[in-house]
Amino acid sequence: MLKIAIVAAIVILLAPMASSSFAQEYKTFPGVGKDAGDGTTTFDVQYASVKDIVSASVSVKDKSVDFVLAGKTDTNSTLILKLPKGLINGFIGVFVDGQIVTNYTTTDETGDTLVSIPITPLTENISIVGTSVVPEFGPVAAIVLAIAITSIVAVTRLRPIHL
Repeated sequence: MLKIAIVAAIVILLAPMASSSFAQEYKTFPGVGKDAGDGTTTFDVQYASVKDIVSASVSVKDKSVDFVLAGKTDTNSTLILKLPKGLINGFIGVFVDGQIVTNYTTTDETGDTLVSIPITPLTENISIVGTSVVPEFGPVAAIVLAIAITSIVAVTRLRPIHL
């Protein structure tokens, strides 16, 4: 009985340390995508890193999301990004300071893609290229287009064109 009590006491004392060492603390960078498309579709990107993301931009032309990192560290580490699938989809490549890297991992989660990228103390720029990024036209543009098409069809049916 004494052995069980000792083991239980050890587990109770060590449990908070184990959960805090394995738990991932995510920070949030808001408003990614406001510089692309119609500017109304934005996403909050969660990330975990010893460095901070100080800016993010989306290039519809290059189909990429670019992050600028800042902060001091003395060791190599990993940047973990939770990228919403509406922001970028279909990963093609990851660039670290302009150089393509292949030693990154991606994991699909519900609505997000988790990307783990090894970084060095000197890393400043991360660029992720995909098959698609923030839609160029948001939902308002789609509604306007649908109303315009419906109006044209209605007008031509009510008043046929005579040549």
